Amino acid sequence: MSRRNATGESPHECAVRETREETGFALTTADLHLFAMIAEKAYEGESHWLMFLFRATKPIPFLPPDIKGESAAYMMMNRNKRGLAVDLRTPGGREVLMRLVRKADVFMEAFTPGVIDKLGFGWDVCSAENPRLIYASISGYGQTGPYSSRAGYDPCIQAEVGLIEATGPIGGEPCRVGTAPIDYSTGLAAAAGIAFALLGRHKTGKGQRLDLSLFDVGMHLMSHWITNYGLKQENPVRMGTSNSLIFPLRVFPTKTLSVFVAGTNDPFWRLLCNALGRQDWLADQRYATNEGRVEHRAELEPQIEAHFAAHTAEELLDKLIPAGMPCSAVYKVSDVMQNPHTKARGAVLEVDYPGIGPVKSANNPIKLSDAPVTVRRKSPGVGEHTAEILREVGFNDSEIAGLRDAKAVFIP
Repeated sequence: MSRRNATGESPHECAVRETREETGFALTTADLHLFAMIAEKAYEGESHWLMFLFRATKPIPFLPPDIKGESAAYMMMNRNKRGLAVDLRTPGGREVLMRLVRKADVFMEAFTPGVIDKLGFGWDVCSAENPRLIYASISGYGQTGPYSSRAGYDPCIQAEVGLIEATGPIGGEPCRVGTAPIDYSTGLAAAAGIAFALLGRHKTGKGQRLDLSLFDVGMHLMSHWITNYGLKQENPVRMGTSNSLIFPLRVFPTKTLSVFVAGTNDPFWRLLCNALGRQDWLADQRYATNEGRVEHRAELEPQIEAHFAAHTAEELLDKLIPAGMPCSAVYKVSDVMQNPHTKARGAVLEVDYPGIGPVKSANNPIKLSDAPVTVRRKSPGVGEHTAEILREVGFNDSEIAGLRDAKAVFIP
């Protein structure tokens, strides 16, 4: 039977309630040479993740793919971090965290609102101990509102904000976006929000709290549809890769690879016509404006489809790209991994893990001139750096041994 924590949740419930957005923030900051630490809890040979966060995040629970019993997602998301294992249900564990809070620049937690307060580390308590603290709370629905007590998951938020309803083939069923855009965008928003708060502290000397939710980020991603509905009371229509408001904006099959064309304005439409030598399209005044192209989509779309179908992707791109037309072949992940631009930008990195071998992952997209991204640490084991971190916050060897014996911390 699973043990339950002080809030009545089993370790599994704690783990599955978490989402990837805080991991995205912590990975971003850890790569950029900011201190990063994973907070964990381990007992009876198992590892159970607690979700208080100090300038970093917890290890995520197991996520596929599995490599020799290890989660590749965990290895990818937790590089450049240190691992601390502590049990907040114990007085010693709470003292460890409070010492960290007193020294921290940023404290991040991703509990359902109210849980961190019950554990004794709410905003009021922590800010009283450290007035300069930036306290980031990430949750599914935010600290206020009728849904604040609900757990949040990327695909559920996609559904709730209208993204799934707006996505999918013409006449087909609604589709989830093929990655986790809300999770990852929330991670980036957290990094930005914390950076703004640190800048504010530089000017005022005071910390503040960041209240960030997946729901709010999801709503932000739907910005243009929200504005459109406000003006026209029109819901999005599922259009496959196309768009009901702009044309041509879609994938067109060719003799080889499909090609995506982004004719998002009238100048781009003229570029497309000239690059493809289709003066007949250019001369037809019905198609001169986006409004006209949308209105006469039924007549124009088959003509564009036929033109693209008669050529290879390579032939079309050789004309469109030099002309400045926004477009791309539709590639698989296996294709982009071998792309020369991917290699030139260092967009994929490889870390060798003993007993597992090389593990590839996406590199940090932020490239700072004075803080280049390097892999200085592999993803830590459970409690790998517990003793090291305890010494940094003033515990001596005797005190550390006492914490270990009391099972307030785990030291492998």
